[in-house]
Amino acid sequence: MMELFDEENAYTALADQWENYGTLNYIEDERRESLADSEVERSELLRQIFTMIRKTLTEQETDILCAYYGLQTKKLTVKKIAEKHLLSESRVLKIVRESERKLQFSDEAIEIWKYLYRR
Repeated sequence: MMELFDEENAYTALADQWENYGTLNYIEDERRESLADSEVERSELLRQIFTMIRKTLTEQETDILCAYYGLQTKKLTVKKIAEKHLLSESRVLKIVRESERKLQFSDEAIEIWKYLYRR
């Protein structure tokens, strides 16, 4: 598509850009505020999750689950976790499954669901 250039069209295009400039700044400010709010929410959610994990699981279960999923630590393979805890790989996987089940039915999990789905 070929566009014709004349001064009037160029002036109108510049005026439109300038008019939208303020709107774009407003959108960017809103976006920054939204990102800051979401970071606060994410931080609060992580705090609640780790509180739940520490209250519900043993120290070994916590360590294994956090290493398995990479929560506040580097994610490790099942083999590395097994070596670290002197367990078999199948035992590590069993602990992960049992830990997930414990967390799923804990009272703190209900609080996290309430937090996630609040209105």
